[in-house]
Amino acid sequence: MRQTLLLDASYYPLKMIDWKKALTLFFTQRAEVVEHHSDIEIHSPSDSFKLPKVMRLFTKVGQTNIVKFNRQNIFYRDHFTCQYCHIPFKAKDLTLDHVIPKSKGGRTDWENIVTACGPCNNKKGDKSLKEMGIKLKKKPKEPMWMSFFLLKLGQKEKSVWSDWFALKKP
Repeated sequence: MRQTLLLDASYYPLKMIDWKKALTLFFTQRAEVVEHHSDIEIHSPSDSFKLPKVMRLFTKVGQTNIVKFNRQNIFYRDHFTCQYCHIPFKAKDLTLDHVIPKSKGGRTDWENIVTACGPCNNKKGDKSLKEMGIKLKKKPKEPMWMSFFLLKLGQKEKSVWSDWFALKKP
């Protein structure tokens, strides 16, 4: 089933929600439908409804432009690719690594954690990049919220919401 783009009161994109949550927000009068999916309807025994494509909350939501620091979001930031050998992997085959090891004062934050495959992480161990003679695929940094939001959308989803994000269709 298709998802719904949820906007705050000022039309700022918040997240993707499923159709059940979208209809709940609509029927509890916490949001309005801005646009419908043209090709799909939800049926009840007595009525039918077009599936919401974009909805706007009636309230403004505070502080939405921060990407949560967690394992999955680091994988997305690094495109599920080991930053040492530059090979893409499935999430289950990836680990996180401190660029500057914790034992040498490295912090656990966006700028010091990268995605690594098991063999590269074991090979690097407690050494610095210079000691290993390797370079990162790209310098780790905290992602911008909007670009990160778009990164998490699949190609099919990007084409569905391209008019909302000024994206080119594939």
